[in-house]
Amino acid sequence: MTADELPEGTPVRMPYADEPDSAPEPRRFYRLRAPHVEKASVPVTVRVTPDADLYVAVGSGRRRMYLTPNEAWALWRCLSEAVASTGEPPEWIRVHVTPTHR
Repeated sequence: MTADELPEGTPVRMPYADEPDSAPEPRRFYRLRAPHVEKASVPVTVRVTPDADLYVAVGSGRRRMYLTPNEAWALWRCLSEAVASTGEPPEWIRVHVTPTHR
């Protein structure tokens, strides 16, 4: 069943990343800026390097962490549940994050 065949109003899961290309990529960066009320927005970056831990940086690299893929999945699950408990997602988060190479 495709999204076109679902009844109107049925939630459809948005893909989290683009389909992989056939050519291997050295690494990909996923970036988003979180707005801040009293100062400039805060950059959030995740670097994915083949055969290496994921690298997460928040706030221009002041808060950094390496995660194995399993740790990243566990963090994703816990963080998504915790953030969902705070209320509806803000409009600025409703974007597709396209990976870049730099």
